[in-house]
Amino acid sequence: APGRMPGAAGGTPTLPGCISIHGARQHNLRNIHVEVPRDELVVITGLSGSGKSTLAFDILFAEGQRRFLDSMSTYARQFVEQLEKPDVDSISGLPPSVAIEQRITQGGGKSTVATVTEVYHFLRLLFAKVGTQFCPKCDVAVEKQSVSSAIAKAAQLAKRGRIKVLAPLVKARKGFHTEVAAWAKRQGFTELLVDGKIEHVDRFPKLERFREHSIDVVVDDVRRALELGKGTARILDAKKKLHVLSTEMSCPSCGQSFEELDPRLFSFNSPHGWCAECRGFGEVWKVRVDPRLDSQLDIELDQERQHQWLDEGEAQPCGSCEGVRLNPVARAVRLRDCAIGEVAALSAAELLAWVKTLKFAGREKIIAADIVPEIGQRLLFMSQVGLGYLALGRAAKTLSGGESQRIRLAAQLGSNLRGVLYVLDEPTIGLHARDNVRLLETLTALKAKGNSLVVVEHDEDTMRAADTIIDLGPGAGTRGGEVVACGTLAEIQRAPRSATGRWLREPMVHPSRGERRGPGEQWIEVRGASANNLKNIDVRFPLRRLSVITGVSGSGKSSLMRGVLKPAVTAALARGAKKTNALRGAELLAAIYEVDQSPIGKTSRSTPATYLGVFDEVRKLYAQVPLARMRGYTASRFSFNTDGGRCETCAGQGVIKIEMNFLPTSYIACSDCRGRRYNAATLEVLWNERSIGDVMEMTLEQAAEFFRAQTKIHRPLQLLCDTGLGYLHLGQASPTLSGGEAQRLKLVSELTRGLGRSETAKLRGVSDGKSTLYLLEEPTIGLHPADVAELLKVLHRLVDDGHTVIVIEHHLGVIADADYVVDIGPEAGADGGEVVACGTPEEIARSKTSRTAPFLREVLSEVRVKPTRRRHAIRAS
Repeated sequence: APGRMPGAAGGTPTLPGCISIHGARQHNLRNIHVEVPRDELVVITGLSGSGKSTLAFDILFAEGQRRFLDSMSTYARQFVEQLEKPDVDSISGLPPSVAIEQRITQGGGKSTVATVTEVYHFLRLLFAKVGTQFCPKCDVAVEKQSVSSAIAKAAQLAKRGRIKVLAPLVKARKGFHTEVAAWAKRQGFTELLVDGKIEHVDRFPKLERFREHSIDVVVDDVRRALELGKGTARILDAKKKLHVLSTEMSCPSCGQSFEELDPRLFSFNSPHGWCAECRGFGEVWKVRVDPRLDSQLDIELDQERQHQWLDEGEAQPCGSCEGVRLNPVARAVRLRDCAIGEVAALSAAELLAWVKTLKFAGREKIIAADIVPEIGQRLLFMSQVGLGYLALGRAAKTLSGGESQRIRLAAQLGSNLRGVLYVLDEPTIGLHARDNVRLLETLTALKAKGNSLVVVEHDEDTMRAADTIIDLGPGAGTRGGEVVACGTLAEIQRAPRSATGRWLREPMVHPSRGERRGPGEQWIEVRGASANNLKNIDVRFPLRRLSVITGVSGSGKSSLMRGVLKPAVTAALARGAKKTNALRGAELLAAIYEVDQSPIGKTSRSTPATYLGVFDEVRKLYAQVPLARMRGYTASRFSFNTDGGRCETCAGQGVIKIEMNFLPTSYIACSDCRGRRYNAATLEVLWNERSIGDVMEMTLEQAAEFFRAQTKIHRPLQLLCDTGLGYLHLGQASPTLSGGEAQRLKLVSELTRGLGRSETAKLRGVSDGKSTLYLLEEPTIGLHPADVAELLKVLHRLVDDGHTVIVIEHHLGVIADADYVVDIGPEAGADGGEVVACGTPEEIARSKTSRTAPFLREVLSEVRVKPTRRRHAIRAS
């Protein structure tokens, strides 16, 4: 509890079974003292920007990781990123920590759902051990051949020209492999085939340690080669083409031999298995080879980075492998008449059903006994966290943050760790209310294994399931950073300073405006939508209204909005908004804007002021000050990103970066500008007695008041304040923003453009009566219910100004406040893609088939049932 024990560094006792934090001052935390129970589900909640992520990730997780890294040798630590010690007096009772964050899954362009969950690793092993090799040319199962048959084939090749007989020693393994050359020399061999080049054993090349290499020894006799190669030999003919000889794998029709099946054959990350045309990406694009790169590994990594940043439409499906990513030999291996590419294209739920049908006997049964359960367990965990609809071959970079987090959560369920502190960032994001129960059961199972869970969350069901709730506040930013309540749900509800307690006691009444807008007479209609799992559906949305698309995760909501509606309207506007059979009502729209979940900035040079565009107007304003005009200063003089006006000591950063071996990188305030980014001459220019350095240190709330007379600056700043972000600083680095803050900043950036055009049109009296269409995907991410109420005001204000807003949402408060709802489902994947219900929230609530209806009825009637009753209702639905 706050203030329970005074924080003296290292000198305070720890409560039994608790993580004790004393004197935490990281970011906006106000020297707080808090006890976090171990072996419990602990929820940290509070307004967006109140310090939740700071406490959970920057203190609990980061310190747990830092202590683990400190236990490593100084030699090992130089290869890992050093974590900064948090600003806290003492932390005791802290177990090893694992963060499962709300971020897009990391990994290269080749990462898929199957590889991230490790399902594909076990599939490769299964196909290599019990799969059947078929000839890619003849589609005939391969058979064993005798040694004499292999010798006869070598003799045929020798008739065409000089050949070299090779015995494979190293096949696609990383390392220097100098011991292989030494062995070959002792055995009397003189030549080796190293990565496709003949090399003398005395001149064995220096190999890249972390790149896969293949090495064959040149021998004189086919029998000896088969013996050294354990049943496999290779022939290098006069045209430098390699031919495989095998006593195990040979096509009875054409005689082609194949090497023994190996899990690497099915890896699209290895030259041993990837498609030669697309190199395992499944798609092709124009590759730019950097001439400065001389390492093959560096070239491959550079291609990986190029693929990561491809724009939509730049890449085309590979014509050779048709997106399977593998070479013809790998694609020809089958297990129960299925190739691995076909299996990897299934959804997690479909693959789980297929795995359950697999039956083996004899030697295969013994081999599969350890592999199949590993696959089934991972697929089952994916279903438990609501991801059974995901296709295993889907690229990891296309997943939402919530999907990525739940994938990592499913992987942790299979790790069987004990005594670990798991720190999660809003795991309910992207989940339909029905799936919340499954997720909570998953978290409970993780806790039951003997682990501690700290969850940053605003979801009411999660709070009801928690053992302890820590509520931060009372406000956000500089007005937050305190522990306003700590205890059970009932104790939080009784806390007088808790915004969360007030929301739990007095839930929002819907509709918040008192009444709903009628459907109106103008609609935009999509006909025959069939992207992904959509089943040729017809959907329409009223213009100048707030509409919500809802449904269970994977039902087809994003496919409808981003895969059909957005491209159709964009194309229609580009060609003059002419009517088509697939789209009607586009002629009533002036423009379309989408606010997605991509990050807004990754460097300290990106700030709310620069991202929103108001900083350009501020710089123009300062350039008009008489002193600036007299000195010849232009707007560029007041940029901290260019030479001239910025402090050159810190290059406009305001801080100096200090690299230290074996310790985390440190930052200190610049001694010349004292953290204000500009040189002395620039700071002499004042507007209303404030320099531009003073302005960058203002909060958005202070700046909105300071620039009240400057409409172009005041309007977007006030809009941000209206969404609850008034505590942010104009010059605050974008990477320090929480997920909820960054999302709202991007939302306001898009809304400002539309509002500006609308007001300009009104002033000129030339409004053409057309509406701007805004598409938003889960804008409530990271928002406290009090912040959601402010967001709804902004969306309703946009609609009142004549615009059309369509939102994908699971948040029941937003759904209940909408003018019109389209419910997609009824289930996910192949069992979804249909319009289950549409109409007002009240009409949706009366639906007998909608998975959203039972939860919406509860919100609209302001009923708060016990968790057990709610879970029963969910399972019944």
